[in-house]
Amino acid sequence: MPLLTEPVHEEATNRIYGCNGDVCAGAEATQAPAAVLSGVRWNDDPPFRMTAQQARGMGCQTASTIRFETQPNCWVSLFRDAEKRAAKGAKYGPGDAMLYRTHFGDLQFLHAMASRNGELARDTKQRLMDWFEFTWRSALGEYTLDTRLKSITSNQTIVAAFGKTDWRLLDLYTQGASGGLRGRVSDVAFGSLLHALEDSYAAGHAAREESSGSARCYAGDISVEAPGAILAFHSYSQQDHEAHEEADSRAKFMADFQQPGNVVDVGRALVRARAQRLPWETMRPMFDCLLTLERPTTPAGPGEGFENLN
Repeated sequence: MPLLTEPVHEEATNRIYGCNGDVCAGAEATQAPAAVLSGVRWNDDPPFRMTAQQARGMGCQTASTIRFETQPNCWVSLFRDAEKRAAKGAKYGPGDAMLYRTHFGDLQFLHAMASRNGELARDTKQRLMDWFEFTWRSALGEYTLDTRLKSITSNQTIVAAFGKTDWRLLDLYTQGASGGLRGRVSDVAFGSLLHALEDSYAAGHAAREESSGSARCYAGDISVEAPGAILAFHSYSQQDHEAHEEADSRAKFMADFQQPGNVVDVGRALVRARAQRLPWETMRPMFDCLLTLERPTTPAGPGEGFENLN
């Protein structure tokens, strides 16, 4: 279950910000800015609210924001409910709780995954590209706490996901949070970008071929070795979740960390690009390269070795 496993995202992000050695492991490492680490955790644990009717029987305090950190028993009950219903074919989208959508529904692109089995790789990639654009622009401060998501009409994925709400950037990223975190919302957005990128390297999320190390991805004068092309995106809903968690382990991350085009080297390039405030138009080719597809029409599925056979 997400959040109950090793803090691999935190370690990857701390390494991206220059940490080296075993000291980078564990939730206590703080090389990366605190708000960036909050953003990295956001994809797994976005704050949300539910009505008393929606959360009936789950032990939730619906007058307060729901997160794993603040209401763990409620969160686990909701996750199990979403998991059970998704295994039977339930679909989640706008109007459902964020927890249901991010792990089992239309927002699985936050984890570099398809929203359902059969979704074409090119469609999942487009949602990821839209998310990277949204988070990159937010990370540069182009969108502020008061920006209403439905006003970002040029981004089809954001409009489809949040266009029927009055949510602002504040509500998406810092609902129920303190003013200190809200003052660093651009860092939170960058952290959520890094989470999705990091997930695209995890075998339970997507299948990549091995990188040759001969190709590079470019953004202005910044370049980095290209990762292997994506062979297929996976969908979480009907996977063997224990197998998925094993593929998300620190051991797997450390093995991949040695490969050309690894997520730490790529992340460091993105940190440099953000420091230079490179605009999205300059960054788009790099993100497109990082998500190179071997075959755009490959349909999503659980992935080899991740099928739920029960």
